[in-house]
Amino acid sequence: MNIKLIEEPVLQFGTGEHIDPRQGILVHGTSDLNEVRPERIVTGFVGKSESVSKIISWFDKNKKMILGPEKKMALRNLFPTFPGFNSKSAYKCEIKYDASYIRKINNSAFDEILETAKSIEDLIEKAVELYITEIKYLSKNKKPDVILCVLDEKFTKIIFGNEEFIRKVEDSDNDEDLIEEIETNFRRLLKAKSMEYNIPIQLVRDRIVTPSGEMQDEATIGWNFFTALYYKSGGVPWSIKKKSDSVTCFAGISFYRSRDKKTIQTSVTQIFNENGKGVILRGSPIEQDKNDREPHLSKEQAYDLMIKSLNEYYEAMKIYPQRLVIHKSSNYSDGEIEGLRKATREVNINSLDLVTIMPTKLRLYNEGMYPPKRGTMFSLNESTHLLYTRGFVDYYGTYPGRYIPNPIEIRLFTFDESPEQICKEILALTKMNWNNTQFDRRFPITIDCSRKVGEILKYIREDQKPQIKYSFYM
Repeated sequence: MNIKLIEEPVLQFGTGEHIDPRQGILVHGTSDLNEVRPERIVTGFVGKSESVSKIISWFDKNKKMILGPEKKMALRNLFPTFPGFNSKSAYKCEIKYDASYIRKINNSAFDEILETAKSIEDLIEKAVELYITEIKYLSKNKKPDVILCVLDEKFTKIIFGNEEFIRKVEDSDNDEDLIEEIETNFRRLLKAKSMEYNIPIQLVRDRIVTPSGEMQDEATIGWNFFTALYYKSGGVPWSIKKKSDSVTCFAGISFYRSRDKKTIQTSVTQIFNENGKGVILRGSPIEQDKNDREPHLSKEQAYDLMIKSLNEYYEAMKIYPQRLVIHKSSNYSDGEIEGLRKATREVNINSLDLVTIMPTKLRLYNEGMYPPKRGTMFSLNESTHLLYTRGFVDYYGTYPGRYIPNPIEIRLFTFDESPEQICKEILALTKMNWNNTQFDRRFPITIDCSRKVGEILKYIREDQKPQIKYSFYM
């Protein structure tokens, strides 16, 4: 057994590098600073009149600097000041719109569906249609870069249910332990139905204007919200620092059940490069072996899924990767390994790593009051490793979590790179979630994204082609 500490991965920004997304953007600008990038984001708004007005006022407020919370001064790296979203400061980008980009939904329309809905599922579907009508109008007549779907708090509580459960969903480090949720989910259904109009949407609750005590502070909300908006408009906030000139791509495979729970389908997350640019593809239904609790692809399905993904990637990027790393949240079968190898050989990819990433109940204990450091790698043997992606962070000066962190288990089924390099990349990929600028996420974006993609794909019709960009799913 062997224990080592992996240094915090460095991210690349416009004029330099840093380990922290927020400080990197503040000092060096976004990763695409010297490239074609969004200098303004034309934004559409859909929602109740009062709620939309609140968000527009909040946008104006966030053009200027928002100080980090005074009571957190000792943890300034964890709770930094937001520099403001405007053409002069860190992002060098601004929000643009006029009255014609605001589509208001009448209070009476919401009242009517509340009165006529026969169930929570029916209510959600009718509410989604209210927003889809206005999204369709904006896409046909105005073509904004991003559309904000604003939800007022009273209606949100009816849709999402118990507030305590919502906080659990948003903050839990143990996503796999969440209680079963309502099958017809407003967010997923809205994102699925809006895809055909080719404009990414962003859901925002109007309570963001005056965050309560259990919410993030105003500066952190600003960092997270406007970074996500910048990415959805086509920007690259940060990227992984490249170690060589060769193109390495990462992909994540996950499985999801159809809404009627009769079939299991595969979803491939973005097969993407170090800049986060890539494509998403929906897999075909599979037959699950009654004697195996884990779903698996057949050799032919693994080959078809990966060759289609690689060809889609080539169409978008005009190059095949030299190395491919595939992350999966379950073990690989012999058929999957054979099919994936065949696909990569066919397009002359000369390096392939097949990696399983899953939760584990094993833990390490540190002397003292803090948990092990983020980046602690504990090797049981050459192919099995534990990695602390959450833990004490030197840069923050604390462990920034609510619960005792668990490591993730990493199993290497076939690998051409060293186990330490593969774990370094996994640690770096936990920082590639542009929805959140606190960099110590538990799972890499390959696993997180594939789950999010699968959750939304189940709401997309079989005859509807899913969007290939991750910005439509996040």
